[in-house]
Amino acid sequence: MPNKKPSGKIAVKRLINCFETANKEINEALGQKVPEKELRARVQLFVGDAFKKCDVDVNNPTKDGLRQAMELCKINTEKMLGAKAEPIIKKHYKEMSEIIEKLPE
Repeated sequence: MPNKKPSGKIAVKRLINCFETANKEINEALGQKVPEKELRARVQLFVGDAFKKCDVDVNNPTKDGLRQAMELCKINTEKMLGAKAEPIIKKHYKEMSEIIEKLPE
């Protein structure tokens, strides 16, 4: 799908996958081993909560709604994990922003 613009639903899946990877890296940096199934469940809950708080429909999100939910996830993660996680958050936030920017307005 090189030149195709992703749909909002596909973007949400990609964002969740990226967020799972970021969380895995953060846990490793903090010396924590979290089983993959548990990590996935935590991410689903965390991201789903952000979408709800931002009043964004996870099944049909707008580009702006995705930006809002992603920003809330970033803020919440920074509050929970602090400076040690900052480089990982920064890297994945950039990747997630690139996914969102490919969406049509």
